[in-house]
Amino acid sequence: MTALGTENANSSVTPGESPADMEIAAPAAVPVESSTDALRADRASGTRRELGRSNLVPILFLVPAGIGILLFVLLPAVLSLVASFFTVPLAGGPWTWVGLANFERVLTDPAVLKAIGNTLVYSAITIVPSLAIGLALALLANSVGRGRPFVRTALFLPMTANLVAMAVVFRWLFAFQGGFVNQLLGVAGIGAVNWLGDTNTSLLTVALVGIWRSASFSMMIFFAGLATVPGTIHEATKAEGIRGFTKLTRITLPIMKPTVVFATVLAILSSVQVFDTVNVMTQGGPQGSTETVLTMSWKLGFSYFDLGAASALSFLLLVVLVGIGLLQRRILSGGHK
Repeated sequence: MTALGTENANSSVTPGESPADMEIAAPAAVPVESSTDALRADRASGTRRELGRSNLVPILFLVPAGIGILLFVLLPAVLSLVASFFTVPLAGGPWTWVGLANFERVLTDPAVLKAIGNTLVYSAITIVPSLAIGLALALLANSVGRGRPFVRTALFLPMTANLVAMAVVFRWLFAFQGGFVNQLLGVAGIGAVNWLGDTNTSLLTVALVGIWRSASFSMMIFFAGLATVPGTIHEATKAEGIRGFTKLTRITLPIMKPTVVFATVLAILSSVQVFDTVNVMTQGGPQGSTETVLTMSWKLGFSYFDLGAASALSFLLLVVLVGIGLLQRRILSGGHK
């Protein structure tokens, strides 16, 4: 022991006591557990505040969209369902309960039945060609090496165009007098055709516009689906000598089954809900040859002022659309719930 240590030790000994009999005094205990608990509580409260703020941000972003869906989708759908069982005076007044009478009138009205038939024919004309053209354009865009983004953007442009404006353009293209298509036919020595004024060609002409637009959207869906095919599949098929149409039907399309089903369902929904092109180009004429379910529903409500029948027809269309969606889900799930 050093001299300083000996001096300190001796100075701490009281008279009559030996150093061996003394107990060394321990320093004052620090409340470690209490300080740790306080630190944990502060961290927990801070974490809760951060979680609260992080959960609040997406809710704030969803509120405007939720209000819009509530006011412009859900509420009109509920009102349409309720109105389908009443006679609704357009000028106001009490609603009169009629039960299923509106549905009976709709399903027995020859004009409505013709509109339903036109919608089915329009769908049959547009769905398959738009899917086939969209798939061909997707394969073309996927095979391009340089300039693929430019080709993809150019092929997708029809989908980005305003449908009402394009309907006006197509109405001019197929006009009987001065239309661009008839001018081309005149150059070839063929007489002018009344594309939109003839009951035999009006629905087909409107369907061509639907094909032009739907093919562009189907192209983008198929193009995205082609990107999901593994590169090893292409290498294996190349090594086995599987190319062209055989590769497409036996290898590529089965792998892209979810994409094909999705594109088909969207094409069906788009064709069943056609309204803008018909309303701008023909307004359902001539003689109801291009009348569809949505244009007839609009006329029942706002031309004939029969809101009950219009609501009933809209509700029937909603049931069909929901059924198509459930069918898509069943197909994609392989028939299992």
